Amino acid sequence: MMTDIRMKGLGTRNEVEEHLVELAEGALTEDYGDGDPKAVDLDAANREIAWLRKEVADLRERLAIIRGQTEDVPRAAEDTHPWMRIAAAMATTFILGKLVQRLRLGAAGAAAVPTIAAQVDGRLW
Repeated sequence: MMTDIRMKGLGTRNEVEEHLVELAEGALTEDYGDGDPKAVDLDAANREIAWLRKEVADLRERLAIIRGQTEDVPRAAEDTHPWMRIAAAMATTFILGKLVQRLRLGAAGAAAVPTIAAQVDGRLW
């Protein structure tokens, strides 16, 4: 049996713990829709809560191990000004287009402009 505990209205972990204690102290009942509430086996509920707590502890331990393994991995610098990259790519394309016009390279030169602009952009950033 899965216990359906949601944190609606409970903001902190302590409030959740207090709520769980209140549930454990009171008579737990479930209504199965026919108006006949049946008492929930407290031992089974406590076993399930203990199992869930153990699972959470195991997951936290695994997460700590993963975080420890990734501490030395260099992180990519955040691109704080993506518009600068766009502006640089546009300017490069414009300048190369004008260069192709001046050199009169024709259709082959015009077709090469986006490829050259991508190469320049890749090397700049």
